[in-house]
Amino acid sequence: MGNQALESLEIGNSKTVRTRRLLLISNLGDSSLNRKNSTRNRKTKLACESFEHEGVHYKVNSKKSGIYKEIMFKIIEQMKIAREIHNRLLVVRFDLHSGNFSQGNEEISLFRKQIIQWVTRHYQTHSIGFVWAREQEKAKSQHYHLAIFIDGDKIRHPKRLLKEIRDKWEVKDPWNHHKPFVEKPAYFINSDEVFHDAVYRLSYLAKVRGKGYRPEQSKDYSTSRLRLKNDN
Repeated sequence: MGNQALESLEIGNSKTVRTRRLLLISNLGDSSLNRKNSTRNRKTKLACESFEHEGVHYKVNSKKSGIYKEIMFKIIEQMKIAREIHNRLLVVRFDLHSGNFSQGNEEISLFRKQIIQWVTRHYQTHSIGFVWAREQEKAKSQHYHLAIFIDGDKIRHPKRLLKEIRDKWEVKDPWNHHKPFVEKPAYFINSDEVFHDAVYRLSYLAKVRGKGYRPEQSKDYSTSRLRLKNDN
């Protein structure tokens, strides 16, 4: 597969011979070393500027680290179904930081259920979609990027919802932190153009960087399982 070279290192009056393997990278087009796409943690990493879903190309934010195909697919799938279910769709984006590291994602799963229950009761709505992604970089504990998909006829502005999210998250643990400002936290989707804008924004949740710092049995992400009534 490659050539070998011998390198002599002189130490005092003796010589130590160290063997290094020099790998010659093949120019074959199907070499995995030359591919832009690769598989990591059972997910496929993509280095691309657009992502195709059911024949439609969406611009994505894959700078530096690339994105995971599987996460991107589920984000678009659930947003599209939510848009079919609701005449108008409101997408709300927010970040949550955990005060303490946890092996699993029980805290965020329980919190997500509490918020969806609150929205269901308070706004008398249903079929609420969501996506969350777990990441950890320089901090000692993980943080989560989230978005929820709500009936835009029932809730037109996220101010009250975001306050409820902050209060419920920070009361769970005194060290928990809700990021106070997220640029453009809401997208009121009433056109394909705005839908594409929201997809681009949520593609940040699919990025490779920051993921993988958890036990193998724990997830990097999770999404709702919205389905249309005519789906089998």
